[in-house]
Parts: sequence; structure tokens; C-alpha cells
Amino acid sequence: MKRGTRQKMWFALLSGCSYILFGLTQLITGSSKALFGISVPHSIGKVITGMLFIPADAIAGLVLILIGCVFIYGFEEIRSGKYEGIAYVYVGILLSLIFAGIYVLSGFGNTLEVYLLKNETFTDWSITDDIRPEIYLGLLSLLAYLKWKDDFDIDGMKPVDHDQKDTDTSVH
Repeated sequence: MKRGTRQKMWFALLSGCSYILFGLTQLITGSSKALFGISVPHSIGKVITGMLFIPADAIAGLVLILIGCVFIYGFEEIRSGKYEGIAYVYVGILLSLIFAGIYVLSGFGNTLEVYLLKNETFTDWSITDDIRPEIYLGLLSLLAYLKWKDDFDIDGMKPVDHDQKDTDTSVH
């Protein structure tokens, strides 16, 4: 394994499992609410989804599962010895940052709606209503990006022309 690959491999596994777990939870709670009109029962499940700010949102759950699968595929590629798996880790980081940014902007918009426009439909709203797994999992990806941002090597990825003959005309 190349230098720094092991850390990225374990980050991909941890992130992938986290994204898939949170995504499945959102998908199940969102689907049960949409299909059957029931939300999470008042039990341990309600406590867990409440503590972790997991909303009943089936579509966002699918997005989290997709991001988790990208991370897991990157983990599998790196574990099998293919250095190209790092690209999947980078794409997973990029996707998670994009969706975290979307939900941060949405929360900022709701904050403006409450405090600036004094919208009556937001009377019971608080900032914790807009905290979601996409945001705090995105923070982990942001930390990973900040740590590995210098590892993005565009210059080292120049295509090699295998059909060109060795025509070195330099003077020795």
C-alpha cells in the first residue's frame, strides 16, 4: 500500500458504514411514515432517532445510502490492492460535502425565515429542527478533506501514450 492509503481505507469503511446505517434508518422511518402514516413508535427507536437528529425522510435516506456505497466500494478497491479506490473515497467526500452544504444552506434559510421575516408557520421552529446526519457526517468528511487536500494529485495523473515510440532527441 502506498503512503497514507491505510488511513483512507479505514476512513472509507467507517464513513461508508455510518452513511449506510443512517441512510437505512431515514429510509425505514420515512417509508413507514409515507406508506402507513405511522412515525417511529414511542420506544427506544424514537429516543435514538431523536438523539441523533434523524428525520423521517426516505429520499435523503437513499442519498445517504448512495454516498455510503461509494465509500464502501472505495474501501473494497483499496483493500484489494487497487490504488484507484482512493478516487472513490475522494468522490464520497465530495458528495458528502455537497449534501452537507445543501442542508446547511436550508437551515440558514429557515433561520432567516424565523428571525428576519417572522413567518408565523415557523413559530415552534428551533435550530435543532434542521440538524441532520448529512450535516454532522459532512463535518467528518470536511476534516478528512482538510487533512488530505494536498494528496489530490492532478499532475501525477497525466495520460501515458503507449503508442509513441521512444524518440529521445536530447543530447547526452
